[in-house]
Amino acid sequence: MRPFRVVLVDDMVALRQLIRLTLERSGRFEVVGEAGNGEEGVKVAAETTPDLILLDISMPVMDGLEALPILRRTTPDATVVMLSGFSEDRLGAESAAGGAAAYLEKGLAPHVLVTRLLEVLQPTD
Repeated sequence: MRPFRVVLVDDMVALRQLIRLTLERSGRFEVVGEAGNGEEGVKVAAETTPDLILLDISMPVMDGLEALPILRRTTPDATVVMLSGFSEDRLGAESAAGGAAAYLEKGLAPHVLVTRLLEVLQPTD
């Protein structure tokens, strides 16, 4: 089974590096692009046709909630998961309404992040 192709969109470079390392070490994901804001994320996603886009909310230039509907139109086959420092109670419903498949709060243990992403990408119902 080929790894899931991922684009990481977050303005924190160190966090993107940590997530890249976590995902790629699992053997289930390949990070094919990164971006520091929503506008760049839309471009990178269009160029790389990922299976999964991990999208932060609070970023400069264009935030994740602004980028979300654009990503849903331009990369409709990609699954978008919001990964934010804001609580799900605060922005989870808005993210779901915009087309996000899931909302994860930053700070998850690496194995939990991998497990949750795989659950979103491979539902067992």
